[in-house]
Amino acid sequence: MRVLPVVVVSLILGSGVGAWSAYHSVGSQRTAEEIAALRGDEVGDGSELPKFEIDSLSHEFGTMQRGTSRSHSFKVTNSGDKPLNVEVVGTTCKCTAGDMAKNPIPPGETVDLTLNWVAKVNVGTFRQTATVETNDPRARRVELTVEGMVTDVSTVEPKEWFFDKLRLGEGRTESIYLMATEDEELVIESAEIENEEAAGKYKVEVVEVPKDELPDPQAKAGYRVDVTPLDGLALGPLHDWVLLKTNIESARELRVPIMGTVVGDIELRGPSAYNDVTGSIHFGDVKSAEGAEVKLFINVGGEHAADTTFEVGEVDPDYLEIELGEPRKLRDDLYHVPLVVRLPPGLPPVIRNGTGQGEAGHVVLKTNHPKNPEISFGVRFVIKGAGVTR
Repeated sequence: MRVLPVVVVSLILGSGVGAWSAYHSVGSQRTAEEIAALRGDEVGDGSELPKFEIDSLSHEFGTMQRGTSRSHSFKVTNSGDKPLNVEVVGTTCKCTAGDMAKNPIPPGETVDLTLNWVAKVNVGTFRQTATVETNDPRARRVELTVEGMVTDVSTVEPKEWFFDKLRLGEGRTESIYLMATEDEELVIESAEIENEEAAGKYKVEVVEVPKDELPDPQAKAGYRVDVTPLDGLALGPLHDWVLLKTNIESARELRVPIMGTVVGDIELRGPSAYNDVTGSIHFGDVKSAEGAEVKLFINVGGEHAADTTFEVGEVDPDYLEIELGEPRKLRDDLYHVPLVVRLPPGLPPVIRNGTGQGEAGHVVLKTNHPKNPEISFGVRFVIKGAGVTR
């Protein structure tokens, strides 16, 4: 048996036109003919063709603690006469890893298609999908679903590091406690920023704490984990993760979020569609045929206001259109720079609303400001209606 690995973090419900929901088919074997019939496609005799079969189209992960991971292997069989090509194409989020070039499955063989789900979503139910394309004409595009319930980690208090209105260089430190409530030895083997690009922007320290100093009186042992932001963070919403590795079987790897807002001489301002609390533009539901846009401005203050310039850095998803206008002087130490964020017409249906159904998009603008080299903001939206494949 061969294995096609796919690492999927926070899979997005958002495949293109032709994708269909297999939510009702939990636990049932599906053949290419059944998939085609459910979609309303015409079914041929299947002679001299690859034939896609899968043991199930959905998997229930049950209850998971926030920041932990689970995996499930869907068994894909080629019961046809020609090699079957399989490719995962519809995860849509940037955190999909692994070489998913088309891999032919010989007739009669079975492949494990493994999805690893990391619960980096808010507490509550989740339902995520991955879209598979094949060269079986009766199953060109198939949607796989994982679902379950995310709960808070009962042994972590508070549930996140939160930095409200953080100014770079102020040296603020926030702490969480990881505790064991059973009579077992607890060891934090390592604690590090999960995103390598952000690793040098924080200082992370682990300190063993006496039992009588832990916030939970029922705790038997515990550690304090301190996080101190350093220079280099982008202005705007703060959202990174610390990966804790422990000796506890149920929490070998535990991810705890760093949240908050970084403020400075540059800030984003706009209409009600921009939310200061989340640091995000909220488009809401958008009709694919119409698209949508939001007009904002960047407020640049301080002694470097006149010399500060901007350029588009990172855009996720890449079909977001970003338009920067000419700076407008209000006074010597205050400039406004127009900014337009646009969802063009014709996008395929997708959910990117920052919930358990789909992670939010985001934009990073680069600057030449000596203290604030980046400004970032989230983009939340749901595309509805038929679109075109992009």
